[in-house]
Amino acid sequence: MAPLLGASPVNFPQTPSATARRARGTSASIAAGVLAFLPACTREVQVAGFAESPRIVGQRSRWTGEDTGTWAWSYPDGTARERGDLEDGHRVGTWSQWWSNGERRSEGRRVFDAKTASSPREGPWCFWHPNGAIAARGIYRHGEREGAWEYSLDDGRLDGNQSGIYHDDRKIADG
Repeated sequence: MAPLLGASPVNFPQTPSATARRARGTSASIAAGVLAFLPACTREVQVAGFAESPRIVGQRSRWTGEDTGTWAWSYPDGTARERGDLEDGHRVGTWSQWWSNGERRSEGRRVFDAKTASSPREGPWCFWHPNGAIAARGIYRHGEREGAWEYSLDDGRLDGNQSGIYHDDRKIADG
């Protein structure tokens, strides 16, 4: 029987080994293309104040427009103010803050919570006074103080009014 006019030839399935070879080659090509393209998926963002050096530096996804990667904020004089990672615009991982004099202010971890669309503090956190002395340390669960918390005055003495055992962010006992 003669083929119909204008009909294209029929492509019969190839042997499994030929199909598998073609798929592996295609997958490798796609993977190489994606890896080469990834740096183009984000762009650096810098926000400056009036005639100042950049006060905020980070990455923004070209696809979603969400902030992503490591972000850093600084005071007008360029001193570091805050640094941490953003994932789809949400704080994740370790976050650190500093006072304007360069001393540490706080450090701890944040975890994104899809239910509340927020990134509360989670796990051990430490806070410092501007003079570098520890101000407070304890554990956060879902953004609320939990368990033993130690608070100190800026001269290093224990603050007995605030130190204690916390549950659901409320002091339930002296510690």
